[in-house]
Amino acid sequence: MKIIKKINSNKLAFINAHLIDPYNQLDGMGGLLTQGKKIADVGLGLFKNKIPNDATIIDCQKHILAPGIVDMRARLGEPGNEHKETIPTASNAALSGGITSLVSMPDSIPIVDQISVVEFITRRARETNGVKIFPSAAITKNLEGKKLTEMGLLTEAGAVLFTDANKAVSNSKMMQQALTYSDNFNILLMQHPEEINLAEGGVMNSGSLSTRLGLPGISRVSEIIQIERDIRLVENTGGKVHFSNITTKESIDIIVKAKKRGLKISCSTAPQYFLLNEEAVGQWRTFAKVSPPLRTENDRKAVYKAIINGQIDAINSDHNPQDQDSKRLPFEQAAPGIIGLETLLQLSLRLVHHGNMKLIHLLDRLTSAPAKIMGLEVGCLSKNTAADIVIFDPYADQLIDPKEFNSKSHNCPFEQEAVKGKIIATLVDGRIVFQNK
Repeated sequence: MKIIKKINSNKLAFINAHLIDPYNQLDGMGGLLTQGKKIADVGLGLFKNKIPNDATIIDCQKHILAPGIVDMRARLGEPGNEHKETIPTASNAALSGGITSLVSMPDSIPIVDQISVVEFITRRARETNGVKIFPSAAITKNLEGKKLTEMGLLTEAGAVLFTDANKAVSNSKMMQQALTYSDNFNILLMQHPEEINLAEGGVMNSGSLSTRLGLPGISRVSEIIQIERDIRLVENTGGKVHFSNITTKESIDIIVKAKKRGLKISCSTAPQYFLLNEEAVGQWRTFAKVSPPLRTENDRKAVYKAIINGQIDAINSDHNPQDQDSKRLPFEQAAPGIIGLETLLQLSLRLVHHGNMKLIHLLDRLTSAPAKIMGLEVGCLSKNTAADIVIFDPYADQLIDPKEFNSKSHNCPFEQEAVKGKIIATLVDGRIVFQNK
């Protein structure tokens, strides 16, 4: 369904739109005016009396107009794994999923622990001229957990947060030093919540199913212990940490208590952790191999509930493209990860359609909350901010078909599942960068 036909002005007037903007608490019929790269005006009832004569009129047909999605965690393949994904293909995938800003992970080849690699990613993003890419950098050099990177210089070069990707910083003294820098320079650390020694050698959740399948397990305790340790270090240093991909009930309870003590802690999860449980592994199904692993049904329900009640702050895609050669292997040897850019909104909408979550609250977890956590000026529909916008129909029936995706890889465990939600158009800096057929 095309709603945009011909652009003949640098002003776009979006009329007949259901505006939802969690940051400004907008939820109702209204309009939005862009001029160049910026939002010139927005509000409920806008254009009721007059539309600017020099604006291109775009009728949103009562569909949702919201801030573009802000994804805190995605792998782009480039540099080093271009056979799995490139910055252009990841950008196209993100835009078709309504994502206008994303944070790239540092575990590329080479690892993002040098200024030159940060500059390479930002330059390639500018050349692609699509989704806004904010690079993260490694906490420790070469992701080895032995020596801190030059966080100050990397921040100046454009790194928006620091993480060792799918490795937790296991050395407590090293993490304490990193958190001290975090406090002194207002730097955000993102921690993978998995104690390395407890998780070593494991490939799925530890329990009766892993025993039955003959696969080495990763205990839930590995996540809980890692979070408890880091919270103590935050308490001691005053630093700021974000826990990504939360999977257990106890982790949620610990984080909630820490927040009540005023500690600078936030957390997020990905759709697989609130929609799938360990049974998705089935008969050694490698598309369901992720890190951290899928947990029990009780944990899945706890994560699902925690998103709805706001205990989990944000939802990220955890986009991790893998080619067939990386997945068509025995389960223990297969690479972990699934793609998620193009299904992030559709899968998250199940919280609205089946969990009785208000759409404005879901969009908060996908836009304003991650932007606030990272201190980025995106994820809202405020005047004079970047016109990063998504227009979508939350009720349109769709079928997930990875063969139709823009991503280079197809490792999606939700293949052929029926979902609701269709992206109609995505704009970045006032430019229409994606429009559905």
